[in-house]
Parts: sequence; structure tokens; C-alpha cells
Amino acid sequence: MISDNWKLFIQRKSNSIKTTKVACILAYYNGSEFIKDQLQSIINQKQETFDLTIFISDDNSQESFPSLENLNIDQNIDLEIFYRKSNYNLGYAKNFISSLNLIGSEYDYYCFSDQDDVWLSNKLEKAIRSIEKLSTKKPVLYGGRTTYYDAECSRKLGYSLLFKKKPSFRNAIIQNICGGNTMVFNNHARNIIVKSITNNFEIVSHDWWCYQIISGSGGIVYYDKLPFIKYRQHGNNILGANNFQRAKLSRIISLLAGNFRIWNNINLEALNKNRILLTKENQLILSKLNECRKHSLLRRIISFYSLGIHRQTNFGNLALLIAIILKRL
Repeated sequence: MISDNWKLFIQRKSNSIKTTKVACILAYYNGSEFIKDQLQSIINQKQETFDLTIFISDDNSQESFPSLENLNIDQNIDLEIFYRKSNYNLGYAKNFISSLNLIGSEYDYYCFSDQDDVWLSNKLEKAIRSIEKLSTKKPVLYGGRTTYYDAECSRKLGYSLLFKKKPSFRNAIIQNICGGNTMVFNNHARNIIVKSITNNFEIVSHDWWCYQIISGSGGIVYYDKLPFIKYRQHGNNILGANNFQRAKLSRIISLLAGNFRIWNNINLEALNKNRILLTKENQLILSKLNECRKHSLLRRIISFYSLGIHRQTNFGNLALLIAIILKRL
């Protein structure tokens, strides 16, 4: 059941009956410059087999959301868009997660959207097909790579890193591998994520938390090596490209400054609050990691590597070793 927080913005429904329902949560904050392209690319998704509803969650923007006339989007397909504006600024992570709770559990699939990307027309179709092949009874989270474009979305700049190790809780507990703008997940996964939300809930990012809690609870995480999003790079991006050399340098500086440890503190506290949702094996990994961080240097290194916790790349694992040695884990 959709809560009263949402107001109907656009509704256009045909008489065609589709059994699959998809909800897209678009987190918005002062994003009028690129929102038309983003919305139109979502609306242009191949929808032969599913109904799509878009929920725009405005995180108390300082500007008014563009009118329907100003957006000038093509509505010549089945379409339903809801809009809400928060009374105060939640931040992007809580904006996504709280919206997931507010739209209810009546949809078969859920996805997240930024406000400034461009989706390829088969993005949702590919994700749903992949999830259906994996399981219809277990929580399944789909995510993948992105293609970086310039601010005009006309020139390709490159691709996000290609990760080759299988997604797992042993990876998720220390690293996120998929941006939220690539994520699609089934109703079972949505219910796990919502169940994990508690009062005074703090997380580093919504996408990292989804990876952690779904893998931790024994769900399936699928990483698509093919990109289906044009990830626009511009000055207002909250999080930008992660494969450029300067980004790697920035992460090392951040690690040495203690930010990596702060992130881990936040994530581990959230996981500890949700131990009951984790499998027995992953509860044990979490407990041992909590203890490992308190040990002396040699014991810390031995204990950590005995858990099999890892990052996806050699560079990442080298940085992880530095973090362990310097007690920045």
C-alpha cells in the first residue's frame, strides 16, 4: 500500500494487462538541469511485460520541481509517476531507503535511480530477466557496471571497474561493487532491506547496505559485467567515477585519514543491529571481524586473513593490508 506521503504526478494507463509490476525510486535534490533526460530514459524502457511506476522523492530541494509542461516528456506509453517532498534533508542514502519503505510491498521488482543519468532502453528488461533466472523464491539483488559520459552525455569517458570475483558477504562487508543506479531487486529482497531499517539507523550508502544485507542474509547477488547506464560526470555528482587514477589516490588519502575506519564502524554497527537477519555463517564472520579489529598487529593480520574477507582487485587488497597494519580498518 502506497502511503499518503505521495502525490500522483502523471497517470496514463492503457487496457493492457501485465502481471509484473516494477517500482522505480528516483532520489531528487536540486536536479532540474538533467532530470528530463533521466526521466525520459526510464519512461523509454521496454515495457512489454511489466507495468512501471516511478516514485520521485524530493529531499527538500531548495528549488521547485519542474512542472509537467517544463519537463515535456513523452507520455505515449503506460505511465504512472508519484512525487513527494520531504520536510527536511535526509541525505541521499536515507532518501532512497525511507522511500523504499513508504511505497509498500505490492511490487514484484524495485530499482533505484539517480537524477542525472541516462538508462539504456533494455536496462530493466535485462535485470528482471536475470533475476527470474536465478530465483523466484529467494532474495535476489542485481547490479552491474556503468559507462562514464561527459556532462552533456555525448562523449564516452570510459567504464567503471570490471570486478571478477563472485559477489559475497566476505566482499560486501568491506567493499561495495555496484552503484545504486544499477540495482534492481525482487520483492523478497525489498522485504529484507526494509526489515533491516531501524530507528536511529545509520549507513554509509544505500547501495553498499543493500549489498551487505542481501548477501549477509543468504540472498543472491548478481553482478552484470555489461553496462546499461550512461553515468553522467559533472560538478554536482555526489559520487563520481571510481576507476580514474586520481580517484585511487583520493581513496588512499581517505584511508590514511581514517575515513575507511569510520565507514566500517557505521556499517558494522548496522550489521550488528541486524544479526538476526544474517545466516549463521555470516553471523560468525561478523563476530570474528568485530574482535579482529581490536587485536594486536600480528594477531590482527592473521585473524583477518583467516576470515577470507577480501576486496575485488589487487590494488584494493593492498590498500586493505595497509588499513589493517595502520589500524584503519
